[in-house]
Amino acid sequence: MQLREMRFARIDGTEVLVEVKSEAEAKAAIKELRHKKKELALLKRRILKQEASARRTIERAEAAAEREARKRGLFATLRRVSRAFSKRETLPDVDALEREVEKADEILHNIESCIIQLEGRLLG
Repeated sequence: MQLREMRFARIDGTEVLVEVKSEAEAKAAIKELRHKKKELALLKRRILKQEASARRTIERAEAAAEREARKRGLFATLRRVSRAFSKRETLPDVDALEREVEKADEILHNIESCIIQLEGRLLG
């Protein structure tokens, strides 16, 4: 996950760190964090679409394998044997996509908590 650099905040893994020295910088940091939140939400949506597509691909491959296993006869057996020695298409890694979504969720939560903390300091 490659994100744009920020002036006042830094994201290390899923941890969000903000460093401001004045009220003006705090306001700018809040705007920056809100923008980053929108950017991450778009990224999360894209990953969720990829995950749904990957799940459909896996389901189709499993259904095709099941249909092929049910076929009987000499030609079906020869086809299964020939496919056993051919290169298989690699299926997408749904678990990796789920981890990316979880990471994005955690970063979004941490960004929201930083925004709340900064707003609390501005009010106090």
